[in-house]
Amino acid sequence: MPNIASPFLIKQLSSLLDNWHNQLAASHFQPVFGLAHRHIIGFEALLRVGQDASNWRSTPDFLVEASTQASARAIDFVCIESHLRAFMDASDSANWLFINVLPETFLDPSTAEEYLPALFEKLGFPADSLVIETTLDNRIDPPLYLAAVERFRKLGCLIAVDKFGTGRGSVDQVWQLQPDIIKLDHELVARAAVDDRTHNLMKGMVTLLHEAGALVAILGIETEKQAMVAMQTDCDFVQGFYFGAPQANIRQIRDQTDVIDQLWQSYRRLDTEASIAHREKLAPYVDAFRLIPTRMMMNGEPLQTAAGHFLGLPATVLCFVLDAEGRQIGEGMRGLAARELSRQQNRLQETAGASWVRRPYFRDAMHAVGELQISRPYLSSSTGQFCVTLSIAFESAGQCIVLCGDIDWDEAAHMHPN
Repeated sequence: MPNIASPFLIKQLSSLLDNWHNQLAASHFQPVFGLAHRHIIGFEALLRVGQDASNWRSTPDFLVEASTQASARAIDFVCIESHLRAFMDASDSANWLFINVLPETFLDPSTAEEYLPALFEKLGFPADSLVIETTLDNRIDPPLYLAAVERFRKLGCLIAVDKFGTGRGSVDQVWQLQPDIIKLDHELVARAAVDDRTHNLMKGMVTLLHEAGALVAILGIETEKQAMVAMQTDCDFVQGFYFGAPQANIRQIRDQTDVIDQLWQSYRRLDTEASIAHREKLAPYVDAFRLIPTRMMMNGEPLQTAAGHFLGLPATVLCFVLDAEGRQIGEGMRGLAARELSRQQNRLQETAGASWVRRPYFRDAMHAVGELQISRPYLSSSTGQFCVTLSIAFESAGQCIVLCGDIDWDEAAHMHPN
């Protein structure tokens, strides 16, 4: 059994807290894995306190209680030094060390300008190995955060935003601060594992944060299903009990290469199965849709007649035509899956002359005339339904048009192919 209590930490906390009697305290470390790298890229340092090592107290509760006796910043400084000491004693690699600091510690100029430089010099700790984590608070002016970020960057540290995505911080703050890493809150992955809409939201969120210039980690992964959600969102790093619990002895923490390789195998299998299922669900709609231009050009049938079979399929919502500028020609023809909307919502279905030039299904069709395009599932602003749009550009009556067909994706997803 390793010595989990840190004499340095206990001594320093005892000097700050009056009622520190018969307490244990230690730095624990939880591994952070790179999914593409397939190995540990860093460790998050976590404070553990209590009278019984088998039942540590809640760290947030301890910090709140301790802050009534001593400066929260002073307690934070003690924890930071303890974490760095323990990390240097146990780690001989170039991994990052993630340390979460309180907002007041993060925003205080003396942290980056005085305390950390002196600590790095005393311990011989490389500044570029430290990732400073903070949570964002919408009540704090962004310029204060921005000034703090600049101070830590000047020192050489990396910046991570912790527990993002459940009301903590905003996208606007991310764009302004440009953190190196953003950790998505564990509540998101827990929801995404049981709710497809949240899963899709997480994918979009990871894409947006990547475009903002940040690497993305997902926290609190406890199950294989949650780990697969992380894989499917294209996040960079993962952390949670599924990959490794916090431990006092870093040397006992192992790379989970086998676990990650198994995830990659499962991901490839699920991706293949999803692609096959996607094609099978759409196959009758694709077949019927492909015949529409042929029937119009070869047989001279009007659109309403040529699209009859497509419109009669159970998940078809709309069939409509765009000109070469992306403007809709006339109103769309409603299919069996078109929903009845309220009087106010009906205004959304008045789309004659609407411009869909921004839609990928239009742009993709115009870039590959004569080739069928299938969009990703998205929420239609004209029907309020989650749909997939088929589209194809072809020449009719001397002009280039784009034929489009909306399919209710929720309806199609629950149907079994013949």
